[in-house]
Amino acid sequence: MWSTKAIVLSRQVFYEADCYIQFLTQGWGVITCLAKSARKSLRRYVGGLDLFCHDEIFIKGDPHDKPYLVELTVLNSFQRLRGNLDKLAAAGTANRWILKLANTAIPIPQIYSLLGQFLALLENEELPIRIQCLTLLFRLKLLSALGIKPITEQCTVCGTKEDPLLWGFDISSGGAMCPTCSKGHVKPSLLSDEWNFMNHSQTFKLSKWPESDFLLKNPKHLEELLTHFASFHTHAKLH
Repeated sequence: MWSTKAIVLSRQVFYEADCYIQFLTQGWGVITCLAKSARKSLRRYVGGLDLFCHDEIFIKGDPHDKPYLVELTVLNSFQRLRGNLDKLAAAGTANRWILKLANTAIPIPQIYSLLGQFLALLENEELPIRIQCLTLLFRLKLLSALGIKPITEQCTVCGTKEDPLLWGFDISSGGAMCPTCSKGHVKPSLLSDEWNFMNHSQTFKLSKWPESDFLLKNPKHLEELLTHFASFHTHAKLH
């Protein structure tokens, strides 16, 4: 029997009583386990199969070849997420992006830790604007962990570091493009706080989030741009 810590990403009913559960694990990347009698046996899984639950799981078989979930211990069920639609939507977005972009059997401990931190912080947020900005920060950190973060500190073509307020953001080029390289075809498209948010997202420590004011006035605009950017560079349909 094998064990690791894991976060529930998805749950699919299988026949009358069983379920397939996708976990983001600390030691095995993303795996899918068959949880027998998951819809009938409350004692065996003690509520740990709900979306976003953080568990210690015990399995039989090869983690990457149809393993069976034997039992689990709930480490954090993130109960305060479940009564708030904004929080649930944000947590669902995080899960979808991981399943679309990091659905791999290769362990990526950085992404496992990122999702755990994000859910813990999200649980304690109440203001919609902070929930939106925290979710945007999660997306940027996820892309950075995968090596596809937008380039914002210099022109993607010539490398110049002039005032980015005069620059455009060119999705196909990977980020910022100065007026000279764009020859006027890429218009300035981001405000100063949006450039600043992207520039500092990687160095910003999530542990500092609760007392920070690392916010945007209109996160929706950058959220849409980042979704288009990630979809273009990964060929995944994101939302």
